Amino acid sequence: MKSAATVKEILHPHSVAIVGASESLEKWGGRLLSYMLRHRPNGPLYPVNAQAKGQLMGLPAYASVLDCPGPVDLAILLVPPAHVKNTVEECVAKGVKCALCITAGFAETGPAGRTREEEIVAIARAGGMRLIGPNCMGLMNTQHNLCATTGVVMGAIDALPRGGIGLASQSGAMMGAMISRGVDIGAGFSSTISVGNQADLDLNDFFEYLIDDPFTDVVCLYMEGVKDAARLTALLARAAVSGKPVCIAKSGRSEAGAKAAASHTASLAGAWPAFEATCRRWGAYLFDNVYDLLHGAQLLQRGKRAAPTGRIAVFSGSGGGGALLTDEVDTTDGLRLAQLAPATQERLRDVLPETHRQLPFDFGMLNHGAQPDPQVDGGAVGLALDRAMADDNVDAGIVLLTTQPQQERVARAAISAAQRSGKPLLFVQGAGNFGDVARRMLRDAGHGYLESTHDAVRVVSTLCARKPPEPAPGVAARTPALAGLHSGFLTEPDARRLLESAGIPTTRWHFARSADDAVRAARDLGGPVAIKAVSPQVIHKSDVGGVVLAVLGDEAVRDACARIARALSHADAGAALDGYLVTEMWRADTELILGIQRDPDFGPLVMVGAGGVLVELMKDVQLAPAPVSHAAALAMLGHLRSLPLLTGYRGRAPADLDVIADVIVRLGELALGMDGRVLELDINPLFISGERVAAADARAVLA
Repeated sequence: MKSAATVKEILHPHSVAIVGASESLEKWGGRLLSYMLRHRPNGPLYPVNAQAKGQLMGLPAYASVLDCPGPVDLAILLVPPAHVKNTVEECVAKGVKCALCITAGFAETGPAGRTREEEIVAIARAGGMRLIGPNCMGLMNTQHNLCATTGVVMGAIDALPRGGIGLASQSGAMMGAMISRGVDIGAGFSSTISVGNQADLDLNDFFEYLIDDPFTDVVCLYMEGVKDAARLTALLARAAVSGKPVCIAKSGRSEAGAKAAASHTASLAGAWPAFEATCRRWGAYLFDNVYDLLHGAQLLQRGKRAAPTGRIAVFSGSGGGGALLTDEVDTTDGLRLAQLAPATQERLRDVLPETHRQLPFDFGMLNHGAQPDPQVDGGAVGLALDRAMADDNVDAGIVLLTTQPQQERVARAAISAAQRSGKPLLFVQGAGNFGDVARRMLRDAGHGYLESTHDAVRVVSTLCARKPPEPAPGVAARTPALAGLHSGFLTEPDARRLLESAGIPTTRWHFARSADDAVRAARDLGGPVAIKAVSPQVIHKSDVGGVVLAVLGDEAVRDACARIARALSHADAGAALDGYLVTEMWRADTELILGIQRDPDFGPLVMVGAGGVLVELMKDVQLAPAPVSHAAALAMLGHLRSLPLLTGYRGRAPADLDVIADVIVRLGELALGMDGRVLELDINPLFISGERVAAADARAVLA
């Protein structure tokens, strides 16, 4: 077997064969051949068609790839599914380095198609040939002038859109849509690759190439499923170290979306929360769709970065438009209207009246007769934009272009201001066909534009939501395995011992095998106690009447134990009552839920969120891959919507966030310790009162 070609070699072929080429532009083989001729790379181009006679589109045609007169680096397969296997065998015999199989009808169609796909992969691998696809739309490498794609957008452009955005996509249609939109807004690409079913080369292979590619400034990924989570995580970390931004849009975030993704490219979408937490750990930008992703990438490719504080400057040619845009900004989580510093307002004295020197800016209020600044283009508009964007209280800006007079002048000044600023300045073209001239100016300058304020707010929200990469901390001492813990569901006493072995405090407690033992335990604890059933068959004790609260006195303890025993026998005659957990009660200012989840792809994750009765209602949860540093734990708390409950809301004593963060860190260590046996663990609630924290209830499942 010969050595397989690298991705770099595949994307820079010296010779290309189009197997299934045609004269007809109504067929994929004809379209692709015409695109390759329009954007022709250096080196031989071989049309191949068994029925071809002499020439196709002016090139000598060949009946088989075996008949091509020279070596073939890349063979593009557009033959019917029934002919793919034989074509792959011929490519291997010819010594082709890579077959790009655009033909569909394989694993995405079901078991029979998967079997056919596995056959062609086995043939290719045995012959040392790489395979892209099947069921893909090809690829484009603008640096090599390679247009090996059936995307119909290629027929409408005269020159490949060259730039610094690299894209790997599990959807060919999404790749085509991004190229088309990129042409519209002036975005340029280094390479775009549609990976299809990823039968051999997968998304990670091209992700790795784009990280290393000197012509790629920003990596974009459209994903449906995760094929190798460990490798993806390693590549995210590698991109973070290199400083190259990674932008991701992923379908399959909902149950319905996951089913659609699986049926589309035969990929199973992984659990979104685990995927999201892993991407955020390494500083990736997560966008809702590929169009937002493209606009964000265009800004990042130009070196624009937004701080995570989300303070947005709003500029408009309409007072009403600016007010509506301000409402959108202020009602979006993580964003707020920026407030200019007094020094900035003073610098705006010449161009704005005193009543209008705070954001949002209305260009209609500008003094266009102000003394120009020779270092700033665009007169009063340029001065207002430049000085506002330079304010340290501004993280990003949005310019709403409306049907104001001299829109082109405003666009020119805004483009100049955007070039000078290191912060993102987004443009919304809200003027319909009246704004075509400004659109062209923005496109030609490579700045791009959006058609709605909603889209702009969504893009800037993602740019501001990105967390700096958080390298995994070294874990000095992982929690050792605790003797005597069986596999499966742990009763609460065992779950509490597990927490305590990791240094996580619990409310004071005793295990009582009988009502008499419970009486003695309650006396020792003092004050009102909670009494809970301990049964390996009962997971949710409250649901079956297995919990009695605020029990005080010997007789009350005996009565509570009897009530619990009766409740369990009625709820589940087969449930064994091992005894009772007797625990102290104290009034907490706030309750949180904390836990460990073990994702089958991404491994152990640590969770924190609003706890107690708020868990299902608020669904206010943050996840992070284990281990978790103290700084990352504090950041998780900082992103909770319920954070005000921890910081003194309505007279409550503020919690010690460092103490809570320490519990999160210890949970991360526990997730990695115990020989990896902790599959699930919940602390709900974690009682918090000032500096004091304690787990008041716990459940766990061990492998």
